[in-house]
Amino acid sequence: MPKALSEQDAEAFRERICQAAARLFVEEGPAAVSMRRIAAELGCGTMTPYRYFASKEQIVTAVRTRGMHRFSEALERALDTPGDGRTRSRAVRDAYIAFARRETATYRLMFEYPEPRRDDPAYRQAHARMWRTVAAHVEVLVAEGVVEADAPLLGHQIWAALHGAVMLEIAGLLPEGFDAASLHTRTAGTLFEAARPRGGQA
Repeated sequence: MPKALSEQDAEAFRERICQAAARLFVEEGPAAVSMRRIAAELGCGTMTPYRYFASKEQIVTAVRTRGMHRFSEALERALDTPGDGRTRSRAVRDAYIAFARRETATYRLMFEYPEPRRDDPAYRQAHARMWRTVAAHVEVLVAEGVVEADAPLLGHQIWAALHGAVMLEIAGLLPEGFDAASLHTRTAGTLFEAARPRGGQA
């Protein structure tokens, strides 16, 4: 009789399933994600993934949900570092880029493809946390008087620029001598300059 897995072991295997699904999804397309293919990637029985997830759609949603929580946690930790608002904002940028480089398949699955199960409660919670995190470092800058802006809007503008720089880096399409951080520094500087308080010293 197979030995029962501890909850820690079961969670580790769920994560392996998610990582395999994310890799297949972005490298070979959505059609490549099947329970049979995931099982083959993991070297387990065809029915084994069904013990942890009811369907491949549930797996893809879990990849997004788990990824968004890890992404948000990384940015939250960065924002909690010492320093003024600009220093902490740069730390958030660096944490963002580090996540995208470390978990490229998950990052791409989170942001490149449509979200088919937005009604999933766990997914919605993760998504809401991510949206709050995107604006948090701008709220610090607003509170310090560095910028005058609608924090969620400016946060999304900065996010859009950073995502573009990250995706160009992943694709190997950045100008020579630039990486995502150096390119985004120039773009973010323009955004912050436009949001400087009138007559203030940002």
